[in-house]
Amino acid sequence: MFVRHATLDDLDALASVEAACFPPQEAADIESLANRIERFPKHFWLLVNPDSAAGDTCFPAQLEDGMLVSFINGMATDERDLRDDMYSRAELHDERGAWQMLFGVETAPVYQHRGCAAYLMRRVILDTAISHRSGIVLTCKERLVGFYESFGFIDEGVSASNHGNALWHQMRLMLNADNADETTSNSIRRAMAETTSYLDHNGTSTGQFRVLAQ
Repeated sequence: MFVRHATLDDLDALASVEAACFPPQEAADIESLANRIERFPKHFWLLVNPDSAAGDTCFPAQLEDGMLVSFINGMATDERDLRDDMYSRAELHDERGAWQMLFGVETAPVYQHRGCAAYLMRRVILDTAISHRSGIVLTCKERLVGFYESFGFIDEGVSASNHGNALWHQMRLMLNADNADETTSNSIRRAMAETTSYLDHNGTSTGQFRVLAQ
């Protein structure tokens, strides 16, 4: 499997996974996804299986280079908190923004419970650290709080968001900051081992992250 960013050619597969992972009132429609890709394609992370088995093709998430396994997306901004209007207003993206917002962490049903989302999340954490952003912010249902805490996210309590008329917890992961914890450091180290460890001669890559120097 490999990770890449999105193009508009991926739109149908992305919309299929989005619809499978969220109820209609929470899922982004195909127009919203297209607007996001046009505004911030490099803030879509796609996990692709180029060697999908025949049994995996029952789910309509086929890409030109394989099967869409998981994807994560969201804008960058200087705003510290994730607001509901960010989901529909892709123009709010600021490439120089301090915070990476995540709108969805999604895995096609046939690939769920295999560690795919965790693998991709570690890659997002690594890329966000490389970009020297302050951290990552997302909202999740209460049942998923523990999952995100396993990467070093802190539960900031119930969010002001009422996206899809649901109750959300805001989660924050601090990067390149003095108060980032060991769990965050481990997430970055593991992502390096999974993706680019061959480039990290004598710690030249990981050494740039303050969170790993503590």
